[in-house]
Amino acid sequence: MPRKLRSSMGAAPSPTAGGESHTSERSPAASRRWTRSRARDIGLDATDHPRADPEAPAGAALKKRKRVQAAASASAGPVPKKTRLGEGQPPATASTTLASRPLPPRYPPYPTAPVVGGQRILTKKHRKAVFEWMDECRRIAKLSRNQAEIEDIPTLRDEPSDPLTADTVVSSADKAVVLRVARSVVSVSSTKPVADGKKVFLCSGFVIDWDGANKCSRILTSSFLVCNIKGELHDPALKLSVCLPNNTITEAQLIFFNVHYGVALLEVVGDFQLQIPSFGSSANYGQDVSVLARDGNMSLMVRHGTISWLDYPMLCYNHFMFLSCDIPKGAAGGPVIDHDGNISGIALDIKPGPVVTSISTIKTCIDMWHQSSRVARPMLGMQLKAVELLDVARREELCLKYNITGGFIVNLVKDDSTAERIGIRRGDVIVFENNCSTLPQLEDYLLSLGWGYLQGTSLTVDLKMEVHNLVDSYKECITFPVEFSESSEEVD
Repeated sequence: MPRKLRSSMGAAPSPTAGGESHTSERSPAASRRWTRSRARDIGLDATDHPRADPEAPAGAALKKRKRVQAAASASAGPVPKKTRLGEGQPPATASTTLASRPLPPRYPPYPTAPVVGGQRILTKKHRKAVFEWMDECRRIAKLSRNQAEIEDIPTLRDEPSDPLTADTVVSSADKAVVLRVARSVVSVSSTKPVADGKKVFLCSGFVIDWDGANKCSRILTSSFLVCNIKGELHDPALKLSVCLPNNTITEAQLIFFNVHYGVALLEVVGDFQLQIPSFGSSANYGQDVSVLARDGNMSLMVRHGTISWLDYPMLCYNHFMFLSCDIPKGAAGGPVIDHDGNISGIALDIKPGPVVTSISTIKTCIDMWHQSSRVARPMLGMQLKAVELLDVARREELCLKYNITGGFIVNLVKDDSTAERIGIRRGDVIVFENNCSTLPQLEDYLLSLGWGYLQGTSLTVDLKMEVHNLVDSYKECITFPVEFSESSEEVD
């Protein structure tokens, strides 16, 4: 069969109605384009090729081609910079309309067995086709999973980021409450200003104030973001960052911290329009509460529990209330809310377990700082236990034998303290004049007395109390001079 000739434009000649083939009317010399085989067919010598120039140096054609390509690239302008989806213009692969979206991977139909005599026969060829079909289905499934990981949108994730949160918040009403408060919950981190940017601590926090005139928000978080248990800063030039619910990261400034109450106040500047949550009453023993927090990826975490009916006597930490549930890593500083979504405290992660500092105590600290740049913290020099938290048998014994129905049991007296000099001993029961029954209530009462100290009227404030000496079976009303501390560090 004779070889088909190609046209000068490189396309096969089209047949005419009469069956003849027509080539282009342009001559090869005019088009200056042909192949070597085409030159041989029409009787041309290789030296007659328009690209063959015996006087041109070796590589001249290649250099000329590169110059032409460079000129074309320059006239086309700079190469557009690649941007992430959602930043500037979408990438070339992203669709702009529904009609332009590519079809998703589809699973092939199941191979059918051949029918012989009205029955389907399983042949070796059919089995091979089934195995190939299974391999293809696995390939498409893997491709779909990889695409979901690349796109990373919540509707393509098969599992929740935190299964415990999904199990904790189930009903529509609970979800609505949590989502409303979540608009105020942020993630905060502290890093050392070194080359590797080593992260020191990761906490949660929540908005407590918004200054529209200066466009700044104040964030409440855990003091352990910036210092250790002794109140020593992690680093004098610590860099603080706040990640907002919309994943915007901004620098923060430390306003003040108090390790005794476990809180730190940060300030961020910017028109972020953060939502201020609603504040309720202080947390109470036996109350159902939820703790909200953010992880390192800004995913919302929620834990549900109760305020335990117990106390763990720790010197100078009478105000802590213990949670019945564990809190995840990074949850320290997160808000503790009641069933209506009102904030009742802040969650802290300390030994022997997660605790809550009452919101009323925190608000008094912040008010003191705003008005006088100091926090007057009371120091009793005693470890106390609430009579209310005793088991029912001991409470009955105190009532029948000593006529004591409330107050606080002295668990330990600090050496050389005012309490020791007055004569208070371990095992005594103290009843304060305001008849408070829990340690957080007592802390709020004593902290309120600090206003007089901040006004400079005296270095101590007199406190009336009734001391029951159970060993010698008598009680005595005394005036106890309460001392105050302005230090953020732990008091030994």
